[in-house]
Amino acid sequence: MVVPSRQLAQQQIQRYTAAQGQEAEAVADHGRQVQARWFACLPDAEAAIAEYEGQGPGHRGRRARLWRYHAVRYRSVADTRRTRRARRGRPAKMDPPPLASGYRLVGEGEALTNPEADNGWTVLATTVSAEGGADGEILEAYQDQNTTVASGFRWIKHPAAIAPVWLEKPARIAA
Repeated sequence: MVVPSRQLAQQQIQRYTAAQGQEAEAVADHGRQVQARWFACLPDAEAAIAEYEGQGPGHRGRRARLWRYHAVRYRSVADTRRTRRARRGRPAKMDPPPLASGYRLVGEGEALTNPEADNGWTVLATTVSAEGGADGEILEAYQDQNTTVASGFRWIKHPAAIAPVWLEKPARIAA
């Protein structure tokens, strides 16, 4: 059974915008880190793009994590940068500064929109048949249980109610 709810929709919109704001800061930091990397050849830059887009192996054997609330697109840009001189001493006035050509990446993030139709749906799996009542009535009966049944068993969920179990005998441990 799936029922729309306006109150849940408002909560989900607030959560979505807050999470999107937090991720925007992370995307901006990521963009600065991406732009700081330097590659000597184009295949290395393309491999880094594939890794950033989730096609690579990820970090420390984990799957690459894609962005949830943003679409980030990467492109490689040919660039030059100054390098250290090969020789010691003061350079001649006519010597050009030593340059190295290579590639750097540029990452551009774009915020994804949250469709209004996706917000506010409550999914409830039940064994009650359609003859038992309308969807709204079944959902209301389920939510009414929260005030009567769940509050009675609240003490079970408290950490102090769960006592540690110490098993010292091997026969009890095996049981």
